[in-house]
Amino acid sequence: MALPEIEKISRLIDAIRDFVAKDARAAFEEYRLDTYDAPCLSSWDALQWFELVQDWEIVDFLISGDKEARRLMKSLQALLKWYGQKDIDNMHRRLRVMSMMN
Repeated sequence: MALPEIEKISRLIDAIRDFVAKDARAAFEEYRLDTYDAPCLSSWDALQWFELVQDWEIVDFLISGDKEARRLMKSLQALLKWYGQKDIDNMHRRLRVMSMMN
């Protein structure tokens, strides 16, 4: 299966960034985590992917399991962890600043 166009991959990355911002914020607000526990993207089914990206070409590619899809999935997983941890760290930083101001 061919790698989708770069514009579609770019929209996928944007969707991952938006997803993790909400997920990390919710986890932080509920548990005050120090470390972001990213969901395992390779366990997502087609409907979960479609809910995120609204593009069947991307979904079909991601769940195809071929070599390029697995490589992209690994990159997306690393990106998810990086974005999530960055968001958690930023939330902790904001809390520290707010506590210093009080």
